[in-house]
Amino acid sequence: MSSSFQRKQPFFGVVSMPVILSLLVMTIATAQMAQTIFVPALPLIGQGLQASNGYLQAIMAIYLTSYGLMQFVYGPLSDRIGRKKPLIFGMCLFIVGALIAGISQSINMLLFASFLQGCGTASAGALSRSIPRDYYFGDRLKQFNSYISMAVIFSPLIAPFFGGWLAQTWGWHAVYFGLALFGLIVVITLAYGFTESLPVNQRNSQPAIAAYKAVLSNRHFKGYMFALLATFAGVAGFEAIAGILYGQSLKMTPFMVSCYFVAPIPGYLLGAFIASKQQSMNKLLYQGIALLGAGALFLLIPGLFGFVFAWCLLAGSVLFFTGAGILYPTLTSAALEPFPRHAGVAGALLGGLQNFGAGVAATAMALIPMDGQLSIGLLSSVMVIIVIVAIQYAKDSRDHDIATHGAAH
Repeated sequence: MSSSFQRKQPFFGVVSMPVILSLLVMTIATAQMAQTIFVPALPLIGQGLQASNGYLQAIMAIYLTSYGLMQFVYGPLSDRIGRKKPLIFGMCLFIVGALIAGISQSINMLLFASFLQGCGTASAGALSRSIPRDYYFGDRLKQFNSYISMAVIFSPLIAPFFGGWLAQTWGWHAVYFGLALFGLIVVITLAYGFTESLPVNQRNSQPAIAAYKAVLSNRHFKGYMFALLATFAGVAGFEAIAGILYGQSLKMTPFMVSCYFVAPIPGYLLGAFIASKQQSMNKLLYQGIALLGAGALFLLIPGLFGFVFAWCLLAGSVLFFTGAGILYPTLTSAALEPFPRHAGVAGALLGGLQNFGAGVAATAMALIPMDGQLSIGLLSSVMVIIVIVAIQYAKDSRDHDIATHGAAH
């Protein structure tokens, strides 16, 4: 394992870390923007396409589901042919989906376009985890993933404001044309600025099924993977229902919906910053879980009594997102570290299942009858319990994995 790391370190003499970080941030920011930019325009989309609340929530659910599932294709493909070609292909597919969304005249056409966008940005979701593993391991990998979290978080912070401005000025179709333009800029930048991070002699020709079996046989990986899945299912569930709670239940203006919707993002930024500075993994895990739990209680307790309080939604989401910001780089780095030769597959599993779970959570928010903030309170509380159980499973499995893989080698 160490020889692989030593081989890859000289690449930074050709491509500097700030360049790699900037390219990854631009790419994954596209996926994040596509997830939130249309939220302020939901009332206009509903009116223009005569779509119900369930269909409007399904826009995010379908995007997240395809975004998650297609990562299982891009991951092993990138281990076999390199990172650059799959990444550029996926971003081009995203542009096609955004253009179709921009000319949509029915809700079904818009949902299909969201599906295509997710299939495209799945390349960014999978490879934004694999590419850092091509260069880093240990504390440096965790720190690099923290930087990605802190930088990327600005895209969903800005996206709803930008989307609200586009929708108010030119109509909701302009939101998707804006996405297509941003995607084109990213493709051009990748084509001329990204140097392949996985040389030919380091690629893995192992069949995809065998590679997935190899990664999933690691119980340590599985525990942290399910903890990430549950964390982001809670985040996605809140994002799927927040616009409706703020806009319809609390009768806020589109501008205020945007303000409240992005308010938790600085909390996530703070959590990622904490993770980049803190060396103790156990301490980070305890902090992250505590913040998730506190946020879930703020969302759940008013819901049990049938209330919807803006300040509880705000406080609960900020706390939950801060915990998620701590856990993302910590759990991602711990899960990826054992797999220098299967970084694409491991990254696809992390990103794919994480976002598929987020899509399922968003779908649940669309299908379950909305009763104030009870549904999101219950969902977030259940996710916290799953995080605790999954992390404990990973810790209990650590000695087992060391013994098993040590014997194998």
